[in-house]
Amino acid sequence: MSLEECKRKRASIKRNISRIKSIVDVIKDAEDKPWHAELQCRLGILESYFKQALSVQAEIEDLDPTDNGRADLEDSYVAVKLSIQAQLGEDVNSTVNYTEPASSASGSTVSHLPRLSLPSFSGNYAEYKKFITSFTQIIAREPRLSNIERFNYLLSCLKGAALETVKAFQVTSENYPKALDRLKERFDNPTLIFLEGIASLFTLQSVDKPNPQQLRSLVDKASAIFSSLESLGTSTNISQAMLIYIVISKCDQQTRNKWNEALDYKSLPTWSQCTQVLERHCQFLYSSESSLQRKSDSNKQNRSGANSQKSSFAITKPCCVLCSGSNHKISSCTQFKELNTTQRFDAAKRYDLCINCLSNGHRIAQCPSKNRCRTCNRAHHTMLHHDNASQSPSTASSSTTSSQPSYSARAPWNNASSQSSESFSKQQTYNEARSLQAATHSHMDLSEGGNVILATAMVLVKDSTGAYKLGRALLDSCSQVNFITDDFAQKLRLSRERHYVGIRSIGESLTNLKARTTTTIKSRTSSFELSLQFGITSQIAYQPDSEIDTSTWNLPANTTLADELFFKPRRIDLLLGTEAFFDALSVGQIRLGSNLPTLQKTLLGWVVSGRYQRQRQAVSASYLLSNESSIDENLQLLWKLEAVDTTVKPIQPEHRICENYFLATTHQDATGRKPTFQRQSKSPRKVA
Repeated sequence: MSLEECKRKRASIKRNISRIKSIVDVIKDAEDKPWHAELQCRLGILESYFKQALSVQAEIEDLDPTDNGRADLEDSYVAVKLSIQAQLGEDVNSTVNYTEPASSASGSTVSHLPRLSLPSFSGNYAEYKKFITSFTQIIAREPRLSNIERFNYLLSCLKGAALETVKAFQVTSENYPKALDRLKERFDNPTLIFLEGIASLFTLQSVDKPNPQQLRSLVDKASAIFSSLESLGTSTNISQAMLIYIVISKCDQQTRNKWNEALDYKSLPTWSQCTQVLERHCQFLYSSESSLQRKSDSNKQNRSGANSQKSSFAITKPCCVLCSGSNHKISSCTQFKELNTTQRFDAAKRYDLCINCLSNGHRIAQCPSKNRCRTCNRAHHTMLHHDNASQSPSTASSSTTSSQPSYSARAPWNNASSQSSESFSKQQTYNEARSLQAATHSHMDLSEGGNVILATAMVLVKDSTGAYKLGRALLDSCSQVNFITDDFAQKLRLSRERHYVGIRSIGESLTNLKARTTTTIKSRTSSFELSLQFGITSQIAYQPDSEIDTSTWNLPANTTLADELFFKPRRIDLLLGTEAFFDALSVGQIRLGSNLPTLQKTLLGWVVSGRYQRQRQAVSASYLLSNESSIDENLQLLWKLEAVDTTVKPIQPEHRICENYFLATTHQDATGRKPTFQRQSKSPRKVA
């Protein structure tokens, strides 16, 4: 019987069941209810129709495994049967058995063939169709089985990964169809079956010698695999999948992992998709190789005699920890030079700097620098050499009367070191004094040099509970490491693991990270999602001090910006390195005009980046607070507290008597011992 004939027969049976339901509803609404016998007959007829429906449904599922009409049949049957049983009450057990017509008995003819055993399934994707078809067909022959019994039979057939898939379900009537749906969702994946078939073609056992049995087995297996592939895809799909398998098998393990992560397993892969993934990975490898080459060139002079050290390379700005200037280190800082030696030494300790090279990230015992103090040749910086004669309290107070402004070389929205700074930073005084006696105000018009905006994006970041929270990310194509601030990691409650890595930047400055974490970022505008490892750092130094006027920029209205408030000063929570940068990069670019930045399309949205020219001058002010008191005075007080009193106190008379008695009764022999000889006193004195 064809599929259309089976469906017509099923539709006819469903109409008959609906007709019985209408009759039962009429009897239910009647005032007098003397039709118990009729209801019993209707119930018997309903049972007969349901048996026929199950037989026809089994044939339909053999012809079309994707048919889902069984659920409708069961729902209709259960609804009518419950209605009849509710009206019959205690007479429900005396139901009249209705004999099926001879015409419909052919579908349930007793078979004299050997009874089939239930198949087993361990989780092999290629065997799922075979298992579920056989299991459904055998179970359908027993229509009197309840869903609980069917569920138990199903569990007895499963093992391994397949059993673990449905093991958590409780054995109830409602969970039986849910378990079947879960198995189908997990193992009925045509793409995986197709890819396994392609792989099995290339792993067939070769025939090394002329052997008819082995040759026949090879031909039969290849023909069977090819036939199954034809049922899942076209000849074009098969040829492209074979080409992909050959190319990917010749790649390294990292590239193969990238390709496997790019598969969505919902559609058959194509060669164009494969080339896109490989091209993107090539760009990432080229960028990483260039960064490593620059790092190796800068370290050639320090390779000999140096211990091996695990480090990563990231392009960052050298920054003075005292005045926050970005074009010099603390050893070249004007503020640092104006301090006396004691203040410099205290500042180095305060900012956790090495006292030999004035860099952070290590102690003097691990300092790689071979330089020593040019005055005394000891292991400290020349600027920290202590000379008491050259220190005077007037040094500390000199900064309070200076009217010269102190310029900060870190321009807002600029990631490159530049001498044409456009702002002043708020000057930090070294000593947070209790009594402030002087304040100097200074200001200066901003310079006419252009500024550079770095690409930022608002992304969704997964926290420890699986929820997503919004964070601001800086896109850096020259960083090998992804970073997350400690505050943001604590806000997300991310788990941490110990991981010591040195981050080396321009100028050979070294920063040590002690922990890392792993989380997932997701785009707000697309389905782009990426799982990344982040090094945890205290802060990411791209926090501009002023707001940019974008009223004349004419930003396109049809573009969705990745960071709508890119022109406002806000903190950075994440830094996405090279790998994430090229994964998020997309095709599309809009130039806003001369002296204006560029819009670049990414999977996170359109990012704004590039150089721009300010249209009007602005004024910023900075304030300098200083303490008049000298640290030397405080140190002198500390030395007085720690001084030991060496004044000789007069001996007491009682102590003098004891000392004389000891000297009179004790002597030292040749062996070095001191035997004591008692001498009887005529008038012993009582020593108080």
